[in-house]
Amino acid sequence: MTRDAESTRRRIYSVALTLFRERGYAKTTMRQIAKEAGLSLGAAYHHFDSKQAIVGAYYAQQTEAHEAAARAAMKEAKDLRERLGFVMHTALDVRGADRELMRELAPLVVSAEETLSAFSDESESLRARSIGVFREAVDDPAVPEDVREVFALALWGLQMGLLLYFSRDGSPRQRKTRALVDGSLDLAVQVVRALALPMLAPMRAQLTRTLQDADLLPASR
Repeated sequence: MTRDAESTRRRIYSVALTLFRERGYAKTTMRQIAKEAGLSLGAAYHHFDSKQAIVGAYYAQQTEAHEAAARAAMKEAKDLRERLGFVMHTALDVRGADRELMRELAPLVVSAEETLSAFSDESESLRARSIGVFREAVDDPAVPEDVREVFALALWGLQMGLLLYFSRDGSPRQRKTRALVDGSLDLAVQVVRALALPMLAPMRAQLTRTLQDADLLPASR
């Protein structure tokens, strides 16, 4: 992509997000985005073939910002619980200014019919990157090796639920969500430590197989 093309793409993206935030995603059209960006409709479609594609770029930017913030914070963590807290809280931090937009986009994330669904083939790379941050966080002696993939996936699922709650949390500075994060992680760490008991190895294996059968984890080699 040429420098001019990249500049045009960034302009469309910036204008679109401004309109999404001011008018709402549903009420914004590609024609309006093109007009505000000073482009023809065809030129706008050349860079983004739909509003969903712009939202996809937005999610990619959020994922990148969260990866950077979480990894920087984890360097200061003293233990597993603290690392997990940094990952979860930075996920809220990078999205804090866009809670209203998050609420409107939520149906796209949870709908099985949408390409932006958290479980769609199109979102696989972003999903893998998000789970990858948790995989780094749970790389800890306190977590049995045969349950780390399961734990990382479970934490990603927890994060998705917490983000939905966060988008609708009207408490001051979303304190309810922050408390829910901390309480959930306290419990999660206790559960995973209990799973480390040798007598629970069959349960860990069964849990892994169940998630593999659902294609939520790769099959064992």
